[in-house]
Amino acid sequence: MRFVPDELRVLSRGLRPGFSRVGFGLVSAVLVLAASPLQVTTTARTALIRAEDARGEGPEGIQPILDGLRSPTLRPLAIRAIGRLERPDLVGHVIPFLSDPALSATTAEALAQSLRGLVGDSSRGATRRALVDSVFRLLRDRGRVELNAAAKGAIARSIGRLPYDEPRQAREAESVLISWAPLAVEGYADSSVITGVTHGLYTLARARRTLGALSGPTVGWLRVAAGLTLPNVVSVRRPAWLAMTANGSIDRSDVASGTRDRDPQVRRLAIAALPNVGDSSFQKEQLGRVAHDRDPMVRLEWVRVYRQLLGATDCRPLLTAMTDTVHHVRLAAIDALGAPCPERDAVVAALRQAIDSGPSGQSARTSEGVSWHARAHALTSLARVDPGIAQAYLRRDARHPVWQVRMYVARGAAVMKDSTLLTSLAFDEVGSVREVAIQGLSATLGHLADLIYVRALGSKDYHVVFAAARALRGAPVTDSVRPAVLNALERLSRERRQTSRDPRMELLARVREIGDARVVARLRPLLADVDPEVAEQAATVMNQLTGGTSAKANPTRVAASVMPATGVVRVLVKMSDSTGGGEFTLVLDAEQAPMTVARVVALIQARYYDGLTFHRVVPNFVLQGGSPGMNEYVGDGPFMRDELGLAHHSRGTLGISTRGRDSGDAQWFINLVDNYRLDHDYTVFAAVIGGLDVVDRILEGDVMESVRVLPD
Repeated sequence: MRFVPDELRVLSRGLRPGFSRVGFGLVSAVLVLAASPLQVTTTARTALIRAEDARGEGPEGIQPILDGLRSPTLRPLAIRAIGRLERPDLVGHVIPFLSDPALSATTAEALAQSLRGLVGDSSRGATRRALVDSVFRLLRDRGRVELNAAAKGAIARSIGRLPYDEPRQAREAESVLISWAPLAVEGYADSSVITGVTHGLYTLARARRTLGALSGPTVGWLRVAAGLTLPNVVSVRRPAWLAMTANGSIDRSDVASGTRDRDPQVRRLAIAALPNVGDSSFQKEQLGRVAHDRDPMVRLEWVRVYRQLLGATDCRPLLTAMTDTVHHVRLAAIDALGAPCPERDAVVAALRQAIDSGPSGQSARTSEGVSWHARAHALTSLARVDPGIAQAYLRRDARHPVWQVRMYVARGAAVMKDSTLLTSLAFDEVGSVREVAIQGLSATLGHLADLIYVRALGSKDYHVVFAAARALRGAPVTDSVRPAVLNALERLSRERRQTSRDPRMELLARVREIGDARVVARLRPLLADVDPEVAEQAATVMNQLTGGTSAKANPTRVAASVMPATGVVRVLVKMSDSTGGGEFTLVLDAEQAPMTVARVVALIQARYYDGLTFHRVVPNFVLQGGSPGMNEYVGDGPFMRDELGLAHHSRGTLGISTRGRDSGDAQWFINLVDNYRLDHDYTVFAAVIGGLDVVDRILEGDVMESVRVLPD
């Protein structure tokens, strides 16, 4: 067993001084290992998970997690929990387990996740750099002797994502990763190692603007990996393509090969990379060849890239795409036509036809059809192509009974800078319409519309208050703004909901701009707010306004209200027949995300999700739903803690939407493609195991009629 290196004990001094009660290094690590094993019970597991969920701030601190390290059964859970705390001062507790073949993957992940706590902290640059170097060497040395392919792949991923801040560190990591993954192995039986290596290299390539580009030999290795044809290496080709694209290394031969790949995700990536190949004739040839690809995700990418590269010279293929058999492709084509092209008259006619043939009221849709969607998308595109013709359509549909249509009208009015229409829509009955209208007014009239923004601060919709508070940034006349900002801040704070963080943080920013020492008393209750970030920001603003240091945050801790989940949970989601119908089945991962699954199951049993929508649909990325307000800002509170791990955001997996670390509000997103860049930042808690075709055809605004836990 490897003990904690002396250098790590030294480097930890001064890191996160607020957690000095926990200790760090060889002594505490050895004591953890030497203590008598705890009796493994449900109570111990629950205490451990609750301590992690409280981020070590509960009554018992992290002691239940440290106790878990003594138990062979709970040890993997405890190691993972320490990583999720993202506290570099705790890595000494898990380093000894890196040499355990059964725990090396979990430990490597925990070490990399712990060092995420260094991101953004430049106060101890040399100490930080040395700590990262030390953890890198530990992972490198363990990887060299690791015999288990899956574990070695996990170590490779961890090496690639350490928070390096010098090119020298990135090049050392790159060299190690390449040395672990020879490709000339006949009948390569397990792709775990090269999958981990390509994933790690992709992370390094994404940081090339600060750490430098990958070397020529590494790009050559990635090129080979991207072309592997063995049946079990699709998980290698995709991140290899992403790494080469992020590194700016794609050439003609890569694209020509990628567009012929049997995997649609690789073909999509090849088309997406085409703009990086500066050869217009080659681009046109490749786009012509894949325009009718058999897979919708490839055709969808084709629409986007065609618009970028060739749309300004020939719109006819995009007009043809408006008749595609898949509605996501048709809608993408409508969006793509909202830009100048030679066939302007034909485009205007096609967009007008889409508007006129769209429903003038509420309308159900079939599984393969659309309802209001084509009409709404065409409105915004027409506003860009021909504002003169579009104006009459927009003003007519500003009273459309479907609020999403009115929201698209507001987007079109913003494009046209129609302040009269935007002012009218700023008083719409639906918050999402008002939000877009306020954003449009801010861009069009600026502070001439401050009275409208002030009135909007009284909205019950968090996203409206957020948009209004942001629009008031730098307001020249503050007499009427100051009381409205303070009143809105107090009103939202009385609700004691963490989910109001975004608007309240924006309101506090306005108080800092326009307040003075006289308003400090009104901020004092926020020092004990239920949201720690709001409490900290309130203390900062108070001290800035008074020139003092006496204001200290003392947030009220909100304890978890559910017990950690166990076992396998299956869930059936039935979509409303009026919005396409169909159903899909999920399996929830209570082992990797016990608190997330418990919270989601409790909400399902309370019928929380019944009747809610998928309000955000981004084809070839994600679709998101589960908001009672049908937007990003309204969800269930208190915030959910992230439960991050090795789980990959592959196509069909479900994650929890957040707006910053540990800010989940029970909204889901479903990955429509493999989203490697979301790994280690968003909780993966479930996967679609049946009905993925139903998921693929979900449109914005589609309704979940019912969500039910299935019997065992």
